[in-house]
Amino acid sequence: MITKKQTVKKKCLRCPKPPQVTDNFYNSADVDFFSDKKIPICKTCCAEIIDEKGFEGFQTLMRLINKPILQDLFKGDYYAYIKNVNSLPQYRTLTYNDSTMFNEPKALEVFKRSKPTELSEIEMAEAEDFWGRGLEETEYIYLNSEYVDFLDRYEVDSKTLENLIREICLVQLDIRNNRAQKKDVKNELKAYNDLLTAANLKPVQETGADSIDQETYGTFIRRIENERPISEPDPTWADVDGIGKYLRTFFLGHMARMLGKENKFQDEYDEVISQYTVNKDVNETDDVPEEDVN
Repeated sequence: MITKKQTVKKKCLRCPKPPQVTDNFYNSADVDFFSDKKIPICKTCCAEIIDEKGFEGFQTLMRLINKPILQDLFKGDYYAYIKNVNSLPQYRTLTYNDSTMFNEPKALEVFKRSKPTELSEIEMAEAEDFWGRGLEETEYIYLNSEYVDFLDRYEVDSKTLENLIREICLVQLDIRNNRAQKKDVKNELKAYNDLLTAANLKPVQETGADSIDQETYGTFIRRIENERPISEPDPTWADVDGIGKYLRTFFLGHMARMLGKENKFQDEYDEVISQYTVNKDVNETDDVPEEDVN
């Protein structure tokens, strides 16, 4: 006799929702505390905590599910990271203690979002002027945080890109508010993707931009010289192995002398060559045998 499999449900300890299916809860590798291998906070509540506290909330969640925060894997997208670290086989046996994000003392500070709890009158006026009037103080704080986060992660060098990022942040706020009210966000997501495309910030576009690192060495040097000129090195470290002096003396110096060309390194050339030059003493006379005059 075939019996229908009973659906297992779980109650979130944070929100007033009725028991939900266990798929709405993250798996935890810590069976000592969670016998059903599920944390007692639903995914929706986890997302709200991360949205509110940024990296600190994400770090707390990773402790609960007992999975590591790996510097090489973490690219700034919290939810993509959780999916990867939970599904990829090479990370299944790792725990939070295997985290590599905190090997450097300041690594955590890089990813934390500085979110004030309130805005001063001046900050509120500036926020209203920048984002527009009619929003709540917490919404202005969220928008400011997201905007600064974009500026920290990308090189924003034009007014057009600044405006696109501002619109992206506003759409993110709309998505956040609509999801909190259980509304459909399909249109907002489309607008969000269109804005990312226009700003050249979609992941696929970033991957294409990264491919420039695979160019030839000569093209790479030309790009660096044109876009980010390399400053002159300190004289102490300019030619530590002496190869520059060697080329200026024994190649450029000899070539200039042979062709009769002016050499701006002539003094250096003369100084080095003098060490290998034999000069005849003016007081020295040749010992020449006398000839018979018969």
